Formats: sequence, C-alpha cells, structure tokens
Amino acid sequence: MSFNDNAARTLSLATRTIGIIICMSSSFPNSINLANAQDVTPKQPENSYEKEILDWQAANEKRLQDPFGWLALTGHYWLQEGTNSVGSEANSQIKLPQNLAPHTSGSIFVKGRTVEFRTGPNSPIQINGKSEPKMTLTIDTSEAESDGSDTITIGDRIRLQLVRRVGRFAIRVRDRESSLLKEFEGKKWHAPRPEYRVEATFTPYEPVKSIQIVNIQGDSVETKVVGSLKFRIQEKDLQLDAFSESPDSLFLVFKDRTSGKTTYAPGRFLTTEAPVNGRVILDFNKAYNPPCAFSPHTLCPLPPKQNHLDIEIAAGELKPAHD
Repeated sequence: MSFNDNAARTLSLATRTIGIIICMSSSFPNSINLANAQDVTPKQPENSYEKEILDWQAANEKRLQDPFGWLALTGHYWLQEGTNSVGSEANSQIKLPQNLAPHTSGSIFVKGRTVEFRTGPNSPIQINGKSEPKMTLTIDTSEAESDGSDTITIGDRIRLQLVRRVGRFAIRVRDRESSLLKEFEGKKWHAPRPEYRVEATFTPYEPVKSIQIVNIQGDSVETKVVGSLKFRIQEKDLQLDAFSESPDSLFLVFKDRTSGKTTYAPGRFLTTEAPVNGRVILDFNKAYNPPCAFSPHTLCPLPPKQNHLDIEIAAGELKPAHD
C-alpha cells in the first residue's frame, strides 16, 4: 500500500471519528458540553409580551436595589417638639451608624410647623451640597403626608430626609452600606400570564371621595379615592378603588386569595397609566410588593376592604424570600 493510500485511510478515519463526536455532542442536553461545563445562558422570552413583562420586573427589582432606596432605609424617627439629637451615640434620638467616620453629630429643632437642621463645628453634614450651621428645611405642611425636598448627606454613604406622615414630622435615615441592601437575595415572580392583563372601565368619583386608610403600623390616614375600576377575570365581575399617584397614573392597593399563601400577606401594589376615554389596562403581571415587604422602617398603606378581591390573582410578585 502506498503512502498516499495510508494517508487517505487515516484522513477518512479521522473524518468519521469527528463526525461521531459531533453527532454524540448534539444529543446531549443544552446545559452540558464535552468539557462537562454548565451553560448559564438564560432562557430567552418566547414573545414580545413576555419580554416586556420580564424587562419590567427586572427594572422594578433594580429600583429596589438603588443605593439609597428602600433597602438602604435604616431608620424612621418621629420628631418631637424642641430639640432632637442626631448622632451615633446610644442616647441619640436619630441614630447614625456607629462605625461612621468621621464622628458626626447635629440636631433638629422643631417649633410648630418649622423644622431647622443644626450642625456642629467642622461637621461633615451637608444640606443641598453646602455646609450650613443652621438651615430651615422645606416641606409642604398643608398635607398630612409629604416629603421634604432638601438633600441632607454625610459623605457619599448617608442620606437623611425630612418627611411628614399622618400629620407628624419624621426623619428617615438611609445607609448605602445597610445589611438589608447587602443581603438582598432578589425578588420572586410568577411567570408572565397574559390572561391577567385585562381592560377595565374607569368611573371617576365626583367629587373625589376621602376615605381612611390604615398603614402597616396601624395609623389611620385620610386618603383621596379618585374613582373605581370594573373588570372581569375568570368569568367574575370585579372592582377596585383607585388612588391618584400623579396626573399620568393611577395607584392601586389590593389583596386577593393568594395573599398570605403564595404572595405577600398584607397586599400588593399596582400602578396603571391614566384612563383614556374611560378605559384602563390592568396588568397584574406588574403587581409588586410594597416596601414594607422588605424594610421594617416603612409605613405602607394597607388595602381598603373594598379592594379585597375574592379571587386568586396568580400573577406578579410572589412572597419575599425571607417571608
């Protein structure tokens, strides 16, 4: 046999061997390759609607993980008339992290509807980017619930915010090094289910109704209800009262028969676009847990009785991992 014949037989054998290997590798599951390594490529959405929902859910989770978002909230402190101390000492009324450096202290003075922040000499506390020994904080006192507009910072780690809740002043402390933020394990969601995206008829209340809403801490808050939404799911006629979150949107707080089982027990939130010609799209795939599902320092509203749905809404966010 000639050299060329041997070479041809060797090439033919190599070709068959490669073909066998390729054939065998194509029969393995996608999650396994010849090196026994795992393919971590995420499953791709099957259609544009599924992608829309998954993108929305990812954005919702990203907002929760903001360095100064709800997971960074380490304290909600009611202010008393007169002087309220700020610092990392054990006897401070508004507590900062004990490992905060340099040492930081100040005070907040309340007189009637005026709130003044006072800092000591060489204090690292800045208000709206400036070091001021005294500054009157800006907040709308005509409403029982409002947020102050001033930015109070200690370096790039701590933010303080003046808020008004149930007619009382409070200071919120946020720490971008909070344990809740560091230990967050992510949200859990139902797979997108198009049957829970429905059209609702919006009927405005004229005049707007005022009702008492109880928050997670048991405080009662007067809240304006702008109208009702009527819709059908699983052959049932349902209705929810809606609040006005902004001129461009409606805000819903609801419970259903999954609450306390597969979803967060106190209820969930849902935001929609403003009505167009009396119609609103309700997409319960975008129902999400309130901040109180993740932080003990929040005052989330609970659903009014008329927003308890006698049906299972098996869509949107599930219970938190720690619940």
